[in-house]
Amino acid sequence: MTSTVRAIAMMVSVLGTAMVSAQQPMPTTWPGGHRAAIVLTYDDALTSQLDNAVPVLDAAGFKGTFFLSGTFKQADVDRWRAVAKRGHELGNHTVFHPCAKGSFDMPPQQDTANYSVAWMLKEIGAMNTMLAAIDGKPEHTFATPCGQHVAGGEDYLPALRTSGLTKYVRAASDPESGRLDPFDVPSTFFPDTVTGTQLIAYVEKVRATGGLGVMGFHGVGGDYLIVPAAAHKELVEYLKAHEDDIWVAPFGEVMDYVAHRSR
Repeated sequence: MTSTVRAIAMMVSVLGTAMVSAQQPMPTTWPGGHRAAIVLTYDDALTSQLDNAVPVLDAAGFKGTFFLSGTFKQADVDRWRAVAKRGHELGNHTVFHPCAKGSFDMPPQQDTANYSVAWMLKEIGAMNTMLAAIDGKPEHTFATPCGQHVAGGEDYLPALRTSGLTKYVRAASDPESGRLDPFDVPSTFFPDTVTGTQLIAYVEKVRATGGLGVMGFHGVGGDYLIVPAAAHKELVEYLKAHEDDIWVAPFGEVMDYVAHRSR
């Protein structure tokens, strides 16, 4: 992975005062009297997530959201199916993870300049089918690869909104005060030098505002764009110690709550 991807991974968007067309107001209260909400998301279907993130989440009783691209190992299919059966959310991250040229080393076919909006939506639909074969669910949330949503020079989010392929999109845009776009939900990624203390500080900032924090990870103790396993464990243990104040739930569940509260 190049410095471009690392720059994307370090984008920070705290949703405390936060952020949809069809923009929705942020809830002023969270379920069970919680003061704030945190969503833990993991991209690219990495084996290190299965080895190091899932066991820590399971031990704490938390459910995460894993945005799978379709190029994961065949040997991991049954492991991802077991993850879904334990209540974690499997989300759509496209089949081939196409991004802008230069985001990382890629063949020309993976460059979104060589895509069209129609083809991007076909790929998202194909990944939905693959996910349904794994978890048996008819609907899946979506995360934009590399935080980008351009295909062939055109923004594909407007077409995705009306496609019926997903209800919610985790992206990487800046929040708008007090509003939340379910098709452009900001997220926060962290550099591989991050510490548990820094991850906890992020949560504390969200908690202080009573808002929503969508935290993004790639490798956990392995693979690439690695967050140290010890830092990730420290974060989860902190969330467990403060679970009366902080609601930790999958992306789709939290967004369903936001959508319901806005009606």
